[in-house]
Amino acid sequence: MTVARDSIDTAQGLLAMRYQFAARPHWHLESGVAGAIFGLNRLTGGGNGATFLRMQHEYRTRGVWMGGAGGVTNRTGTSLRSTAYDMGAWGAYKRTTATFSAVSTRSLDTDLLSASSLPSRRPVGSYVVRDGTLSVQQSLAALDLAAILTLRSGEGIAKGVNDRAVMLAAAFYLSPVVALTVSGGRQLADPLRALPDAKFMAASVRVLLLRRDPAVRQIERYGAIAMVQADPEGGATMTIRVLANSSARVEAYGSFSAWQPVQMQWVLDAWELRVHVPQGPQRVAVRINGAQWRAPANLTKVNDEFGGEAGLVVVP
Repeated sequence: MTVARDSIDTAQGLLAMRYQFAARPHWHLESGVAGAIFGLNRLTGGGNGATFLRMQHEYRTRGVWMGGAGGVTNRTGTSLRSTAYDMGAWGAYKRTTATFSAVSTRSLDTDLLSASSLPSRRPVGSYVVRDGTLSVQQSLAALDLAAILTLRSGEGIAKGVNDRAVMLAAAFYLSPVVALTVSGGRQLADPLRALPDAKFMAASVRVLLLRRDPAVRQIERYGAIAMVQADPEGGATMTIRVLANSSARVEAYGSFSAWQPVQMQWVLDAWELRVHVPQGPQRVAVRINGAQWRAPANLTKVNDEFGGEAGLVVVP
């Protein structure tokens, strides 16, 4: 929920849902609705409503998606409709994640576009804008950094790139459930949600209130767990999670890594590592800040020849 004030008072909110198919664990369905009220100090300010639906395929450390959205904006008693179609891909390597998306938006909201900082000419009737966005995120022990570049073409009147925007953001984790976020830069006009072209700076505190993931409850109880989920192509994806301070150095190793330590990544409120493992018996262990290797608490413990221990899991 956001409340802002420039020429008018505005409030907006967003509700989103992500559904994972039990029979197809690599597929997710994402949907949501967004709404905004213009002119909080009077009842005739108008508003905006939008909804989106997106299908995503995620496999190991990469994924693709495709979706669509629709919105309606009312400022002066006239309903101005917008539609958008988007597709994109993302991939992660160690602590770096890159995402590219392409969006095509058709809209009748000419007032919003003509008020942007680079209006070539006020379009007549419906117009189309096409956006390409590249974002790069770097995750450190207790800090996430992100840079986002958007290139825009279209507006129904021009060819080639005729506008661009850059945004920078950072999130500092004060605890596993509390983060301080800061961001700034420029956003391009978004006809779908009636967001204007603007330069901005923002700071907020993000708090994770609901943690209903069974795996999160397990690591809160046991400290470290390892789970396997069968892959349709054979073998399984093993997910290792460790509950430790965000500034700790957490590693995992086992038969999956030829017994070479692998640095785990900080994900929301725990350290996590996902690896593909073949069929048969697998051994895995974790350690924090270079201490002795220990087996995840939910696995059968097996002592090794170095005086440590590992967890045994059998992949069917």
